[in-house]
Amino acid sequence: MDQNLAKMIKNKIIFTTCMIFISGCSAGLSTQENQTYVYKKPYHYGIINKSILFDKGKYPWFIKEYNQYNPSINELNRLNYEKINIKVFMGTWCHDSKREVPRLIKILDNLKLSESKIDIVALTKDKKGYFKDYSKYKVLNTPTIIFYLDNNEIGRIIEKPKGSLESAISLIIKGE
Repeated sequence: MDQNLAKMIKNKIIFTTCMIFISGCSAGLSTQENQTYVYKKPYHYGIINKSILFDKGKYPWFIKEYNQYNPSINELNRLNYEKINIKVFMGTWCHDSKREVPRLIKILDNLKLSESKIDIVALTKDKKGYFKDYSKYKVLNTPTIIFYLDNNEIGRIIEKPKGSLESAISLIIKGE
């Protein structure tokens, strides 16, 4: 009887250990599948947000450019952004993104545009998504800033605008 009891306890311990191991492995897989971004030093890839860019330990260039830029938004204040959404494809490694994205975010912050209306996708150096295929957006250069009205693309700014960023945004929103 003692041997049978010992065998049952041993089997329960082995079974419980296996279940814990399997649960731990599947939890790890689930987390990776739902992950929207990854930090592979020194860059982020995937869907990111402003708080990641404002991390002074990782992106001091973002804060510096954001703070130094003084947008002229008088004309932009008169436009309607209610149905506008923006998708920003950038590289946290890209010199044009390092200049234009902090400026764009500063402009949008000054306009009080909800962060929920802005998607920021940090691409790999070959301009591809890390977790997702973005080829349908035809991004060849970074940053590529795409403006949508009622889910239809109305314009894009690629690398840097002709003239000021504010005037390029204004022309796109007005449909010119």
